[in-house]
Amino acid sequence: MKNPKVKTVIAIVLFFLVLTLSNNLFAQTIDSSSIMDQLTTQQNEMLQNEQRLMKQNRMQLRASLTEEQLAILGDPELTREQIRKQLRESFSVEQGELVQNQERRLRQVREQFRNSLTQEQRKMLRERVERTRNSRDQGEIRNGEGFGGDGERPGRNNGRNGESGGI
Repeated sequence: MKNPKVKTVIAIVLFFLVLTLSNNLFAQTIDSSSIMDQLTTQQNEMLQNEQRLMKQNRMQLRASLTEEQLAILGDPELTREQIRKQLRESFSVEQGELVQNQERRLRQVREQFRNSLTQEQRKMLRERVERTRNSRDQGEIRNGEGFGGDGERPGRNNGRNGESGGI
C-alpha cells in the first residue's frame, strides 16, 4: 500500500482538478465579442458615433459645472440618487437643456438601433440582457439587499469602518 500522505495529496489534487474542470464546463460565458461580430458595419458606425457624441457631451457638461456642483459630486455622504437629484436641481437653464437634448438624442438612437436589428441579433441581445439581470439578482439573494441596495455608491463605504472612499 502507498503512504497515506501520498493518497491524501493525490485526492486533493484530483478534487481541485475536478472542481476546475466542472467550473469550466458548466459556467455560463457571456461572449460580447460574438454579439459585436454580428453587427453590420452601419450598426457599428452608429454605435461608435453615438459613443463619441456622448463623450463630447459629458465633457461639455463637466466643463460647465460650478464649484458647488463639483462639491455635490465629491460628497461621500450622498447616494447616487441624491447626487443626481441635487445636481439636476442646481443645473442652469443651459445645463438642463444640454442634458435633455442628450437624453432625447439617446432615445432616438436607441430606437434607430432597435429598428436596424435582425431577429437573430434581437435574440442574442435579449439573452445577454437576461443573463446580466440574473447575475445582478444573485447579489440580492446573497446579501439580502444587493450591491447598491441601500443606495451606497461603488468605491464608497458611506462612513463605515472609518475607511474613506473616493471617486
